[in-house]
Amino acid sequence: MGPSARWVVVGVSTAVNALAWSVRSTFALFYVAMLGELAWGRGPTALGYSLSWLGFVVFAPAAGWLSDRWGTRPVVTLGGLLLGAALAATSRVTSLPQYYLSFGLLGAAGIACIFVPATTIVTRWFVRSRGTAMGILSAGNAGSAIAFYPINAWLIAMLGWREALVVFGAIVATAVVGLALCYRDPPAGEATPRAGPGSPAAPWTLRRALASSRLWAAVLMMMLGTTGFQIMATHQVAHAVDRGFAQASVVWLFALGAGCMMAGNLLGGWLSDQLGRGSAFALGSIVAVLGIGAFAATRGPDDWWLLVLYTASAFGLGMRIAQLSAIPADVFAGPRLGTILGVVQAGGGVGGAIGPYLGGWLFDVTGNYMAAFAAAALALVGSAVAAWFAARPAAPAPARRSRDAMLPS
Repeated sequence: MGPSARWVVVGVSTAVNALAWSVRSTFALFYVAMLGELAWGRGPTALGYSLSWLGFVVFAPAAGWLSDRWGTRPVVTLGGLLLGAALAATSRVTSLPQYYLSFGLLGAAGIACIFVPATTIVTRWFVRSRGTAMGILSAGNAGSAIAFYPINAWLIAMLGWREALVVFGAIVATAVVGLALCYRDPPAGEATPRAGPGSPAAPWTLRRALASSRLWAAVLMMMLGTTGFQIMATHQVAHAVDRGFAQASVVWLFALGAGCMMAGNLLGGWLSDQLGRGSAFALGSIVAVLGIGAFAATRGPDDWWLLVLYTASAFGLGMRIAQLSAIPADVFAGPRLGTILGVVQAGGGVGGAIGPYLGGWLFDVTGNYMAAFAAAALALVGSAVAAWFAARPAAPAPARRSRDAMLPS
């Protein structure tokens, strides 16, 4: 196995995760098109998207359990087929139950079967440089919107949303299945790192992990972080338009924000290897919360510079994202890591379901987004506190270096 094998794994996982994430990052395009044809209302239609998050509570741990037993390649392949089938089935729905089942539940199963194993195998290949690798991996999620927004917009304009979903599903399924063939397992003995000082003498099992407060801190980190992110991501365009900004200009500006987030993914991952996971997470949280404050203070088009500051603050959000899987991987490395990471990802499923609804409910109650943005900021701060707790105490550097030195460079 060549020395570049682990970077091939990073590249493959980045690509398949971007394909899976593109279903969520471009949902707004299909949402608008569906509203134009189907008289379901905004709330019931958006619920399908929330279900694709809530389904992670069940499907993420299951996907991790399967990857621990079957390996990455077959589970990611299964995920690609399930996600492609979910999009094709969604293209034929005529009722809300059909939509909830196809896009919400089947889609969640497909995304989980791609996302959890693809993330787990990267954490197994990398120890000393794990944060850097996770930064590259998470950059693909932000990049999915940049890549697929124009593709899906064109498909919808040319074919209509139903046939566009069929083509999109075929692209996702074919690409994921093909890329999954490139997966390689870590060298024998390295998939289960030796215990070091501060680590348990016996390998982590799911039962032992569930009894650890650090696992629940990681779950809380994921849940609160996703809640805050989804409040902002779901309602940022509406707030900017309410303040008098042109929608077309806002959409392009927030697309630039995705680029800022990608840069934050890369820097945050590298910084976490140098400064520690908790410190990098805290720094990113400060930048993100300051950006939310700038956005909340925006009163009209004359405050365009505040809108630009908010867009640039996506850099801080990106710095945090690389740590969400690296932190629990540092703590719970071992043969059951996939299952344990699936439990952590389930927290993100809860946050992804809560965030969009909470933001809209607070707007309906108060008549503006100030309370919603305050809730988002508090959620990000809470996730940073949980991350700091979950990341301590970190494994000593000498133990990490000795393990990493045995991997291909």
